[in-house]
Amino acid sequence: MTISGLHMAAGHIETCPVYKIKSTDSNKFVLLTDRELTPFVSVVEIFDEGGRTPPNEHAEAYEYFYVLKGEGYATVGDTSIPIRQGSFFIVPPGRTHAVVNTGEGKLYVLTTMVPDEKFSDLIKSGPRAELDEEDLAVLGALR
Repeated sequence: MTISGLHMAAGHIETCPVYKIKSTDSNKFVLLTDRELTPFVSVVEIFDEGGRTPPNEHAEAYEYFYVLKGEGYATVGDTSIPIRQGSFFIVPPGRTHAVVNTGEGKLYVLTTMVPDEKFSDLIKSGPRAELDEEDLAVLGALR
């Protein structure tokens, strides 16, 4: 999109694609931007009750997590911390990390990874998913 001669990427949550990495996953990703537009990937990850990421690490990327709603815990290396709405944490490259939803209801986390390290390709290789009314309400897309 070009506005007054400035180039920018912009959108709205209602038009962002939603994916699961595997059809059996309970977590889904709202893809806000990817390496086709920016040198980073940014998603809202939605964890169903009891949902979790597998322990993983990134060779070069920093990963930033901000909890929009819900609660759980994050593990980075040997350290675990409780997370809830308003919590954030940053994982440096080469550190094993995982997020687990331990609360009642869903956990919504804004996640940005710089650089992308083809994480958006992994997300987009999975099946499409849909946002439900609860997701739309939490993400501000219901009017």
